Amino acid sequence: MDAEHGLIVAQQVTTESNDERSLLPMAEAAKHAVGDPASLNVLADAGYSNGEQAQACEAQGIVPHVPVQRGVNNRGDGSLFDRSQFTYDENSDTLRCPAQQILRRKQRQPHKKRVVYMASPQICGSCPLKSQCTNAPQRSVQRHFYEEALQRMQQRAKAEVMRWRRCLAEHPFVALKYHIFGHPRFLLRGRMGAQTEMSLATLAYNLKRMLKVLGGVAFRTALAS
Repeated sequence: MDAEHGLIVAQQVTTESNDERSLLPMAEAAKHAVGDPASLNVLADAGYSNGEQAQACEAQGIVPHVPVQRGVNNRGDGSLFDRSQFTYDENSDTLRCPAQQILRRKQRQPHKKRVVYMASPQICGSCPLKSQCTNAPQRSVQRHFYEEALQRMQQRAKAEVMRWRRCLAEHPFVALKYHIFGHPRFLLRGRMGAQTEMSLATLAYNLKRMLKVLGGVAFRTALAS
C-alpha cells in the first residue's frame, strides 16, 4: 500500500503457509513500483519478521518497520531473566549475564539461524542470582545470526507506526474481499487462477481509489493522456 494515496502498489498470490519469507520480495516489488527511490520505509506485521531479509532490505535502502517474533523464557512463570538482559560482546563472541558472568559459544544451529551460548555450571551453581535466571544447572541463551538487524527493526516498529499500518492495510483488504470480490473465496482454481482474480480485483480497487483521489474530470484526463 502507498501511504500517501492508499493505492495497492504490489501484490502477489503465494502458496507459502506464512509471510516470514515475503518481506524482501514484497519490499523490492513495492520499491520498484514507486520509482526506485533511494530510501523507502516499509511497514508490515509480525508475520513478516525475518532478520536475514531485514538486513538485505537495509542494504537496498529499504527500512523495515516490523515487530519481531520472539520466544519467551516462560520457565519459572515467565519471571526469569529474558535474553534481552544479556549483553553481547562482538570482539569475544560472548554474552554477559546480569551477574556479569560470561556465557560462551556452545553450539551453532544453522537450520534455526542461531548460536547457543552457555554459562559454566560451576559459576551458575554458586551465583546469587540463579533463582532469577534459570531452573536448570546452567543458563543457556540463543542468539540469532541477524540479531542486530532484528533489534533495529523492532526499535522502529513503534506502537503508533503499527497502528498506522493497520489503518493503511486493513481497509483495502476488506474492500477487496467483500466489496469487489463480493464473496470470501476465489472462484478460479490453482495459484495462477487466484493470481488472475487478485490482479483484476487490485486493478478495480486502484481505479476506484484514483477516481476518489483525482476526481472525475482529472481522472478522465489522466486516462486519456
